[in-house]
Amino acid sequence: MAMLQATQAQPGSTQAQSGPMQFSAAPALARSTSATDPLSSAAAPTSPPLARRPVVAVVLGGGGARGAAHVGVLRVLERAGVPIDIVTGTSAGAIVGGLYAAGQSPDQIEETLRGIDWDATLSDQPPRSRRVQNSRADERVMISREVAGVSELEVRAPSALVQGQQFDFILRNLTLPVQRVTDFDRLRVRFRAVATDAATGDPVVLGGGDLARVIRASMAVPAVFAGVDINGRLLIDGAVSNNLPISVAIEMGADIVIAVDISTPLRPREQLGSLLAMMDQMTGFLTARNTADQIARLRAVDLLLRPQLDGLATSDFSQAHQAVQLGERAAAQAIHRIEEIAALARVDTARQPASASPTAGTAPVLPVIRFVRFENPSSLRDDVLRAKLGDLLDRPLDLDRLKLGLDRIYATEAFESVRYRLDEDGERTGLVVSVTPRSWGRDALNFGLRMAAERRRGAEFDFGVAYEARAINELNGKWRTELQLGQSTLLATEIYQPLDPAEYWFVNARLGASDTLRKRYVNNQAVSEYGIARTGVLAAFGANVDRYGDVRTGFRRYVGHTRLAVGERDPYPRYQFDEASIFVSTEFENLDSIRFPRSGGRLLLIRTHSLPHLGASADYRQFEARATVARSWSAHTLIGQANVGLTTGGSAPLEAQFSMGGLFTMPGYNIDSLLGQQLVHSSLTYMYSFGRVGLLPVYLGASWHAGNVREERSAVQGSRLLQGRAVFAGTDTLIGPIYLGVGASPGVGSALYLNLGQSAF
Repeated sequence: MAMLQATQAQPGSTQAQSGPMQFSAAPALARSTSATDPLSSAAAPTSPPLARRPVVAVVLGGGGARGAAHVGVLRVLERAGVPIDIVTGTSAGAIVGGLYAAGQSPDQIEETLRGIDWDATLSDQPPRSRRVQNSRADERVMISREVAGVSELEVRAPSALVQGQQFDFILRNLTLPVQRVTDFDRLRVRFRAVATDAATGDPVVLGGGDLARVIRASMAVPAVFAGVDINGRLLIDGAVSNNLPISVAIEMGADIVIAVDISTPLRPREQLGSLLAMMDQMTGFLTARNTADQIARLRAVDLLLRPQLDGLATSDFSQAHQAVQLGERAAAQAIHRIEEIAALARVDTARQPASASPTAGTAPVLPVIRFVRFENPSSLRDDVLRAKLGDLLDRPLDLDRLKLGLDRIYATEAFESVRYRLDEDGERTGLVVSVTPRSWGRDALNFGLRMAAERRRGAEFDFGVAYEARAINELNGKWRTELQLGQSTLLATEIYQPLDPAEYWFVNARLGASDTLRKRYVNNQAVSEYGIARTGVLAAFGANVDRYGDVRTGFRRYVGHTRLAVGERDPYPRYQFDEASIFVSTEFENLDSIRFPRSGGRLLLIRTHSLPHLGASADYRQFEARATVARSWSAHTLIGQANVGLTTGGSAPLEAQFSMGGLFTMPGYNIDSLLGQQLVHSSLTYMYSFGRVGLLPVYLGASWHAGNVREERSAVQGSRLLQGRAVFAGTDTLIGPIYLGVGASPGVGSALYLNLGQSAF
């Protein structure tokens, strides 16, 4: 049951200072009400015509995802015919209130909230398909998680987990019809949002400016969303200073306030057993205190609604529809009070609720874009940004194409934000794209941790760090240096340099040294361990095929040696080797994730030719193909994979042979325990998205495998394929994906696997 409360006037309240209201129905409204003793509008005494109708304000509090309840309340108010003159809101209340004031109906706002992909929006990353292939390929190495920015040798972390890039774009689109309205008294409903000055902690009431930016400032939860600079003040979530801005509505002249409090109750002692719970409680103290102060300002004529949102977390955006229903239920239980307020307004029958206007909330007529201008203080040339934005000139503004272009600019990882606005130049309408370089440093410090553990094999660890210098020149070159320690030791430096503004042509060079330990197995039992060390260089020239992938041709030149690291018997002679080979590769990919993909595909083709006359110690030719396809329906996903590795000429030495084995290549076998000249493998994986446990997504799955590794191609074609099957659970964390699984294969039994920090797909 929803809790309803009408607060009596208290000493020192605004009502005591402002004097009596000028309408005779006030005594009826002054009666205290509750859900069990509603006041019928029929009980209101007859009265002479009002000198004026009361000014009605709706105050919408903050509460994260619980804010969808505001939509249900607004829907009931509209149905009852309550004229809403003022809306004030904080955080989630600013989002719903701002959209309502801009002309959207409750139905439209609910549709918007339910249609947003909240996981993608709050991840702050553009889809992987927006990035060039070289950047996508970097994800497949262990070192892939940025932990800090670097500027002038100073290491700094960003001010928040989410910069708001994706959410800013959504807000800009939703408020596009009123972009030119900078005085919020001129919106369809007078509107105020409340934010907090991050430097002083003072509340900041925002009654004008860029509506999208104002809403973003009001909901910038500290350390979660980056603050917003407005008029030289860094603004954060208004919940810190005024979570339920009743005082703002009264100061704007509200005669009747309908306040909606959706704040989360403080936790009881038994729920304070973790660091996160205690931190949440500390934040709750601030919100609860200022919310109580605001509620104390309510007068006898005002109405306080507290929807019962137990079980709905502030971060649970997937339950928006349920929150809307609970808000609607709370308002419906106060329907008699609401109908009284509506009756007072019927003196002015020409006044209608904001969204009742036939033009309110309708899609804007998008203008034809006649010019594009960049506000670009970065080192990148404007034509680099223009090439990524795409051609938007002399056609009606296409928001999907614009989103694609902005995502591609943001995917350069050189900017903190990439935003747009429309501008006028005489008779022409144009697009202004504003980019903000990263305030915590242009360059990035990355780290990675990888662990592979098996019941029969033990655990192996790798740890790595990388320094990535971004936008090192005006064509968006990138220089990356890596250090890795553990099962594999690596020191390498690599440069990727586009040759034109569109980043169509590029060169890529890598210099490095590595030492990798590889076990040798007999009947799936390790009998020795080899070290394979090499030092050398790779150079390639390539072309990006739009955003779909790239084609490369290049040359490798390495020198190295093998050694026996563990074991008493050495079936292979220790040897030194020289590698000199040319290669051609092409990779096309649009997987939405390489950790737990739900859509898209990948195709990788590589042809390698080792050349003795250029210094190679072995003469061989190889071809490798890998394909992945993922398709989903609801929470279910099927992932098909096929891998082929063929030595088509000569004999590949130990360091160049293909390997298979492990949870995702042949369950039951140890990782890389199957080694040879020829490889075939295929698998089908079913994956179920279980939902979230806390902040972590959980996936459950099962996979079926068939494949083999042999020395001769004819042996692979004619032999019986090995069979494997596995079940697994996984989650995606800040340190990478984690997979825990059990696999089995006839003839070798079962094995337990734990993988951390290494992609399965």
